[in-house]
Parts: sequence; C-alpha cells; structure tokens
Amino acid sequence: MRKELMPRREFLKRAGQGLIGASCLSLFLPGCRLEEAGSDYDLVIRQALVFDGSGQPPFRADVGISGNYIKHIGEIGKNIGRREIPAENLCLSPGFIDVHNHTDFELLVCPTADSLIKQGVTTVIGGNCGSSRFPLTAAMLEDEDKYLSSEFGLKVDWQDLAGFFRRLEEKGQAVNFATLVGQGTIRAAVVGYNNRQPSTEEMSRMKRLASQALQQGAIGISTGLEYAPGSFASTGELIDLMTVLRESQGIYATHMRDEEDEVLQAVDEAIDIAEQAGVRLEISHLKIGFLKNWPKIDELLRKLNQAKERGVDLSADVYPYTAWSTGLSIFFPLWVREGRNEDFLNRLRSPQLEPKLREAIKEAETNLGSWSKVLIASVETEKNRQLEGLDLEQAAKIRNQGQDMFSFLRDLLVEERGQVSMVCFGMSEDNLKKILQQSFTCLGSDGNLASTTGRLSSGKPHPRYYGTFPRAIAEYVRKQKVLPLEAMIRKMTGFPAERFNLKQRGLVKPGYLADLVLFNYERIQDLATWSDPHHYPEGLPYVLVNGKLVVDEGQITGLLPGKVLRNNGQGQVI
Repeated sequence: MRKELMPRREFLKRAGQGLIGASCLSLFLPGCRLEEAGSDYDLVIRQALVFDGSGQPPFRADVGISGNYIKHIGEIGKNIGRREIPAENLCLSPGFIDVHNHTDFELLVCPTADSLIKQGVTTVIGGNCGSSRFPLTAAMLEDEDKYLSSEFGLKVDWQDLAGFFRRLEEKGQAVNFATLVGQGTIRAAVVGYNNRQPSTEEMSRMKRLASQALQQGAIGISTGLEYAPGSFASTGELIDLMTVLRESQGIYATHMRDEEDEVLQAVDEAIDIAEQAGVRLEISHLKIGFLKNWPKIDELLRKLNQAKERGVDLSADVYPYTAWSTGLSIFFPLWVREGRNEDFLNRLRSPQLEPKLREAIKEAETNLGSWSKVLIASVETEKNRQLEGLDLEQAAKIRNQGQDMFSFLRDLLVEERGQVSMVCFGMSEDNLKKILQQSFTCLGSDGNLASTTGRLSSGKPHPRYYGTFPRAIAEYVRKQKVLPLEAMIRKMTGFPAERFNLKQRGLVKPGYLADLVLFNYERIQDLATWSDPHHYPEGLPYVLVNGKLVVDEGQITGLLPGKVLRNNGQGQVI
C-alpha cells in the first residue's frame, strides 16, 4: 500500500469541504475547463469527488450527462442542467460491475433489480459456474417450465440464448445484463447427467452449441467443476471445448474443480486449459476452504502470478466475505450426485450405500471442525421453514428426533427434494485480504438478485446478495485500509470492464455510457446479516444506468434503462 500525504479519511473530509486547493485538483484533472455557454444537459452532478475507475487519485468536478452518455467533466456553468444534483459531500464512481453473479430469470420476476441497484451495481454478468438457462433440450425445457411456472409464474418459451435475450428485452430491466454460457448445461443437453466421456459426435455437438451461444451474444463459457454434470468432463475435453472461444475472443470463467484440499492442482488445471486452448481465463470466487488448507495461499498466488508472467491472460474475482454458499448436497461425494435429482435421492435412501455416505459426512465434519459453521439458507417446504437461518447443530436439535448428523442431513435433503441451500464459514480473513490486494483480482458477489418484498424475498440468503460492493468499501477500505479507495473502485469498475471487454463502460469519462454511482464514503455500509439478510445497504443515494436514475435520493425509481449486452463477435461487448 502506498504512503499517503494525509490520512484518507481526512483527505475525503477536506475534499468534501472544498479544502483541497484548485492547484492540487489541476494535477488530478488535466485540461479541466469551463463548459461553453449555451450547452445543456439532462443532468448535472455538481462538485462530486470523482473516482474515475482508472485507479488514479480522485479529483473534484462537475459532470454533465446528456442522453445515455457522459458529455463533459470539469466546470459547468450554472443553470444549464434540466436537473442538478449537489454532490459536494459525495463520491462519484462508475457503476459497479458484478462479474460473477447467478441472476438470469430473476430479472423477469423483478426487472427493477432491487438488491443490485441498491448496492450500486449497474452491470451484471450471469451464466456462471457452468450453469445457464440455455441451451435447453425439449426435456430440459419441460423441466424448466414446470419449475419456473410453479415457483415464479413464468412461462419458459426459449431454448437458446437468442430466445432468452428476447424475453429480457420485451420485459426490460434496470441493470445491464451480459451472460456466459454454462458448460454444465451444454453437457447435460448433449451427453446427459451421467459420468461418461462424450463420443466424437457428441463433442462436436457440444462445440456447436457453444458456438451458437457465442454467436447469439454470450461473452464466454463458464464451468462449475465441483458440480455434476460439468464435473465429469476431463481436462482434455475442456481444452477442446474452450477452443471455440478464440474466434469471438470470449473468456473462460471457471469455478475450479476443487477449492479445498486439491486447490493447487485445480488452479494448475485451470491455467493449463486456458494456455492450451489459447484463451483468456477468469478464476471464479478465488478462495481456499478449510483451516488445514489456508497455508496454501502463498503457493496459490505464486502459481497465478507466474502464469501471468509467462503470458497467460488471467484474472480472478473475489467476494468480501469469509463464508461461501452453495447446496447442502455438496457434502456428499460426486458419485452420489451423479445423474438426475431422483438418482441422488435414491442413493441417499439406499441402506446398502449408507456406510459409505456416513463416512463422507464424517470426513466433512472433520474438515469443518463443527457443524455449527454451516447455516441453512433456504428450503422449499413450509414444514422446514423454521430451520432457515439456523446452523446445522441447532436445526438437528429442533427436529428433536435423536438423530445423528448424517440422518438429519439425509432426511432433510430427501424431504426437500435436494433443494437446500446453505452458508458455510470456512475461509480465512487474512487470505481474503491477500487476494484483494492482488493486481489481477476484481469483485464479484457470487450472489443473485433478491428483494425485500415479493417472490425474491424468501429464505436467508448469503448477505452478499445485498451487500457485496458497499461492504468492500466499508470494511476493507474505510475500516481495515486493505486498499486505497481508488484501487478498490477500480476492482469494481474499470478493471472488470477491461477484462470482459465492456465497451464504453467502467470509467467516468466523456463519451462513456453514464453508468454511475454517488455514495457517501463516511456512511456507505452493508446492513445484511447472516440471520437477517434482507436489508439494503445505506449511503448510496443515487445510481444511474445509461444516464437514467434507477435510485434517486435512496429510492428505487422503477425505470428500466438497462441493456442486454452482447459479444459482437469481435471481442467487444456492447
């Protein structure tokens, strides 16, 4: 961390009071000039402290917005904005870009994108961890329609990305949305859900489906190599599939094959796939799970930095929490989860398999140290709703059936048809800080769209759904000073825009699209907690998407100015 001339809090305070001299600001903003008389703007933001997304120190300026674009940055004359926002006590940055999100159909349920825009997110990248809502076979379409119709009242009338994008554009949304195509979904569509290698013809079909999605605007391919059926792919199969990314200059985003005991081997595989296929690499939610593995962090970072030095084009995303969230079924080995959901449930019920299953749960307990480190985030049935927000030890006691943990987990998963999500505390705070400080990391929530009202307000989801970006600033800049504010802002804006080739986004710059956030540095704070997550953060009074206010004086406006973003086939996402 670089040495500062004055404490950052004092710098921001003085800047907010106009105590940083004009001669100092001229160093920050070369060529600052008075805008010509007669110009007019839809919106003028007055005297904000601008963090432009480049990582450079901030400067104070007026910002004029016309239509979708930033028109001028500097000094703007009085009374020429149709609306003006006084921002002397606010910081202005590009809108935050969530590079690792699981939102897709939720935008059809809640097009105002409540939990996203309220934390300053203006662009979301979905389709992560090997799973996307396309391509769908007829059987997959039937399953999707049955689920989304019953749970959310949505009719599924698409099978490919073009169809899904059509639905989004018909509905409209408050945020910009881009997506990867999921390798697991592609494999399910062609090979099915079992652990076998594809035939030559099946491999060709998978590549054709991936190419089709890329031609329809997908920005890359994702894998979730801890989840069936994508996990059944060999390294060679993945290298072959990723070669289709070359033509469109798409990115390979991977939830690696392991993030605990074999994390070092998993990162070697990820690098090898990118290197052999000749494509860009994004490692999803970079972390190391379980106490015994935490000392591997330096070797992990060494491997990544050495790969960069030899020319591998890589980056990684990270979320500012020490707990992850996934399905409770992850505690059972991959062979148990092979096939369709009913196959998984039948194995759980099998008396013959019970000794092996008990052994797996015992190993998981050894890794965790205690089942109290696992919270139940959501269930499907009202019968078990009381368990949401409790740790597994508490939940097992409430059931009061004298069960051991294996029996409790088995019975709960069977009752819930496998649909139990959980939050697990198994990561190191020190490791998180080291990862945040790497030049190649950006921010991603690994969350989903939620809301404090309506269909997306159920369960006890990970607080990252609501608080990822404000928490990064409040906890790791303002409180712990892990990074300077301009460096953290870059990880949320300019750097991810650069990595994912988002054209004219990610910077506060004339000619760029006006995706912007105004926040109060002293007040910005996540409010979502583990036991009570459905709370929006505070301290972000204004959020603009494509020049339109989607949050105005802290209130959701209902405007839907977001765009579907597509890879144009030449590497630019527009």
